[in-house]
Amino acid sequence: MNDELFVWIYPPGALAPRLCGALRLIGGRRCLFAYTTDWLNDAHAFALSPDLPLRHGMFEPQPGLELHPVFEDAGPDRWGRQVIDTVFRPRRRAPIDYLALAGENRIGALGFSWTSNAYETPPDQAFHVADLQALAEAAHAIEVHAPIDERLRRLLQPGRSVGGARPKAIVEDDGRYWIAKFPAEGDEIDVSAVEYASLRLAKECGIDVPETRLVSIRGKNVLLIERFDRDMNGSRHHLASGRTMLIAEGIDISRASYGDLAEIARRYSPASRADSRQLFQRMVFNVLMENTDDHEKNHAFLNRDGKWKLSPAYDLQPQLQAIGYQQLIVGDDAQTPTIANALSHAGRFMLTQAEARDEVNRLLDVLTLWPASFEASGVSGRDIDLCRRFVLVEREREDWRNPKN
Repeated sequence: MNDELFVWIYPPGALAPRLCGALRLIGGRRCLFAYTTDWLNDAHAFALSPDLPLRHGMFEPQPGLELHPVFEDAGPDRWGRQVIDTVFRPRRRAPIDYLALAGENRIGALGFSWTSNAYETPPDQAFHVADLQALAEAAHAIEVHAPIDERLRRLLQPGRSVGGARPKAIVEDDGRYWIAKFPAEGDEIDVSAVEYASLRLAKECGIDVPETRLVSIRGKNVLLIERFDRDMNGSRHHLASGRTMLIAEGIDISRASYGDLAEIARRYSPASRADSRQLFQRMVFNVLMENTDDHEKNHAFLNRDGKWKLSPAYDLQPQLQAIGYQQLIVGDDAQTPTIANALSHAGRFMLTQAEARDEVNRLLDVLTLWPASFEASGVSGRDIDLCRRFVLVEREREDWRNPKN
């Protein structure tokens, strides 16, 4: 099998990709990367990530990694790999094989082809909202390991699904591209409605979130989230996850913090103060709404004119686990989910203590009304009652506004 996979990128505003480099598989697992001379000589070229500066030579991923993180961002995650394994049963399962099989509708602006002289990939045939019922059926078949007939196999061709742990697919509606998130086998609540409500609530808090829609398919809700890495004309935006940016800065992922992400924004963003404040707001929102799935890949930066701008927020919803800690470090008291802990690192977000306290008070004023907001977004009373057992707004508001001596 081929041990070299060519890396292409859609430049800003372009509808066709440019060859920019190649990945070489070493020893069956580890991948080295090199830019092409043409890309390096292009006046408009930009580095794919901060740990891949524009220069000649081979770049090796950091110890313990098989692939540079920016390429992992463009590849399939758990759900996408499950689709590939089930439908295509690849003979080899090296990192470059999954990149090649993930198709054309991947997140971001990167593309991959086995050839360097032409960008050869399955044609982009985005589904439409009318296809959602069939897509939900196909996703369910994958989840329960049901037989995949030819009709379902067609729905699961490369490029139709995106990364993540839950069933997803790409759909197009009136020239706009959306990620469709389906209910999963074994869900205890209407996850789609809860995430829809959480994103709407975050927007009320002033947090930048994508457009969302909730549609009913055969009596079950499906969440549609507009893609922020696509424009209506089909052009793409290069993206790097928070994990990619943190690793590029040499930060130990096991000790990564929201403050580290804010300092990345401070260094690379053209709107560093606004992005740092956004990260503070998102941290407080996640703490109060019990979104403990706030790991480094659930944050991202978009590359615009060579600068890294914080992307809209995504994957915001109560996790209903009561684990008592966030995935990222919040403040001096590590991952402890409290307002006091969040305030302890205010300076890293370019905020004074007074400014940070004002933000907390403003967010609390909105989040105190979360049950009514969830109800208005279509969450059932039963699911609101279940969320109430885990959401920390009431507890933290009481501790914050009525401190014990």
